[in-house]
Amino acid sequence: MNESFTIERSAVTESTAGRRRGDDLERAIFEAALEELAEVGYANLRMEAIAARAKAGKASLYKRWPDRAHLIRAAARYMATAVDTKFEPSGDVRADMRHVMLRIGENQAGPAGEAMRGWVGELRATSDAEEAEKIREAIEQPRIRVFAKILESGIANGTVRPEALHPRIVNLAPSMMTQHFLMKGRPASAAVIDEMLDHIVMPLVSAGR
Repeated sequence: MNESFTIERSAVTESTAGRRRGDDLERAIFEAALEELAEVGYANLRMEAIAARAKAGKASLYKRWPDRAHLIRAAARYMATAVDTKFEPSGDVRADMRHVMLRIGENQAGPAGEAMRGWVGELRATSDAEEAEKIREAIEQPRIRVFAKILESGIANGTVRPEALHPRIVNLAPSMMTQHFLMKGRPASAAVIDEMLDHIVMPLVSAGR
């Protein structure tokens, strides 16, 4: 477990949680939820343990999310939006995609990646396909918007063909990153990302092909 995400457990009260509000409190809860998920797995995940790890009152969790499924969905969205959702394209489509893919890899290398790998395994074991799809969308949609923005900039400057905005093409790069991470057990390296871009993504999206 990455030390930067380590949060010591301690007794908490509602007054403790009250000193942190809004985004600060939610961020602490999301990080605690992902860390707890990585340690115990989805089947053993408990709201009480997440509250203790976040040093938050249990009521503050239930006030925001009715159960662990809704909380993990929100934590997954938080994890995804941490990867350059405010990224502004430079106009160099390949360089922009490479930048975001490297950031995705960095995210997968940390506790959030370990948590989501454990979560995927748990849901496969319980065959909860509907919940798996909801959390997958929470992770993927913010990233897809980033790649769509990059491709739109390429279309505007004439380097990308308009058909590249098909949803399956937009989702190609982040999907390959996820597939590599889950199958290989580690994020794609810079060299692998270059191969993905040069042999698959760029030939598919580039104008004049």
